[in-house]
This record gives sequence, C-alpha cells and structure tokens, in this order.
Amino acid sequence: MKSAKRSQLVQVLDSAPTIWQNGRVKIVRIADNAVVKYGYDVKLREARAMAFVAQHTTIRLPQLFDAWMEHGDKDLDGETEICFIVMSYIDGRLLDEIWPELDDVHRDDIQQQLHYFICELRQTESEYPGPIGGGVCEGAFFTDYGAGPFTSKEEMEAWFDERLAVCRDFGVAKQAQREFRGEFQRLVMCHMDLHQRNIIIDCHGRAWLIDWGYAGMYPAYFETATTTKHSREPYFAHLLDLLGDSEAVGRLFAISFALTTGAFCKPRLSSDPPLALA
Repeated sequence: MKSAKRSQLVQVLDSAPTIWQNGRVKIVRIADNAVVKYGYDVKLREARAMAFVAQHTTIRLPQLFDAWMEHGDKDLDGETEICFIVMSYIDGRLLDEIWPELDDVHRDDIQQQLHYFICELRQTESEYPGPIGGGVCEGAFFTDYGAGPFTSKEEMEAWFDERLAVCRDFGVAKQAQREFRGEFQRLVMCHMDLHQRNIIIDCHGRAWLIDWGYAGMYPAYFETATTTKHSREPYFAHLLDLLGDSEAVGRLFAISFALTTGAFCKPRLSSDPPLALA
C-alpha cells in the first residue's frame, strides 16, 4: 500500500465497499489489508496521534500507511478540505457485538488488556496540551465547538476554570469546588473516545484500539472520565475500578452544564446580579 499513488487511491473510493459511514466520515476497504477513512470531518490530527502511539507504545492499532488533505467541493457547512487516512484493515469484531457471547474470564481479560494500554499511554508526556501537532481540542469534556487551541497547560486550565465559573453562576456547581488551576501539570496521551464500538477483538482475543480522532495530550484522568461517560454498563466496570480517579472525574462531570447548554456563556462580573436557571 505504501507504493500506491494518492490519486489512484482516491479514484477507487467510490467503487470500494463501505464498511462504515456516519455523517461526513466514511471508511471503505480498498484491499484485503487496507482501508481508507476519509471525509470533511476526518482530521490529520488522527493520523498524527496514530503515528505517535505506534512510535511510543506497543498498543495494538491499525498501521498508518499514509494521510493527506485535499481541496474538495464546498459542503453545507462551508468546508472544502477533505482528509484521507490510509491504514491497515483489522480483521475482527467490535467489542459491542461480541460482548454477550463472552464469559467472565474473557471479559476480564479484555479489560485487563485495555488497562495495560492506558497505563502505556500514561507513560508518554508532553508540555503542550491538545492534539499532537496542535489544534482545537474536541471530545466529551469540551463544547460541541471544541476549545482552544491552547499553547500551554495554563491556558487550558484557565478555560476549564472559566467553565467552572459559569456553572457556579448558575448554581449547578458548588462554590467550594476546587478550581483546575495548577491541576494539569502532567499531560499524557489519551485516546479520549474509548468505548465498546472503538475496540476490535481479533480471532486470538486480542484488543485493538481504533478511531483516534479525539486523541491528544491531557491529564490522565480525562481518559477515565470519557470512558465513564461513553461506556454502557457492564463493559468497563472492572477497568474503571482499576483506573480509579473518581474524585477528579467527578469535578469534570460537575461542569457539564457549561459544556452544553451554557457553552456560550461567560462568567458574570462581580457587579452583575446572580443568575438563575428557569
């Protein structure tokens, strides 16, 4: 696949069998051992994250063959850039599909594998928050419009403290809740979208992690928080027990209002009257 020209790959996409599609993202199988993920909502940061994880860990994930951007027709949102990521095809089944068939031994084994993966990710470090190579932070604990880009840990801490202040103003977070300032001193690689449909189990029972689109450098407990939010019981009960982080995770959940309904709100000035939810 490395020798295939990009123009040749693009030409076969329309005729290649689709293995997954959602909105402006599509994955097609172009060979026995390769797929292309492409669309307006695919970003190069996913490829950068995959390359970083492959270089710095032993985590099982698709092998990255190539990635690039091209100008396309303007879509309904005004986007003109389409990203293409060529990667290896992983033969297996989604955890979501096979979970009912597994006994407790195999379920625990999969969660132990995932725990090992997360421990490996937590051995990586960076001074710079967010996606590898920079860019807007997206995921469960940012707004639907993302946040940043942040050039420092302090900038990201300030953004979360602003979200906390909004929640305090509306009375949906305790005034005594600890601020995030000084909390993000150690940033590690986080997948940030770990759930049962982003895990493939091969015929040997080995777990593979896919969909690294939200991955980036964040405090370690962000992984626990996103896994808690995305997963349905009983998929990751044992894994979450192993990870712990419950107090820190609770503080992230406490600012949920300011990431959703209150996403555009700013903290009130000290001279402003108190706010109230209708």
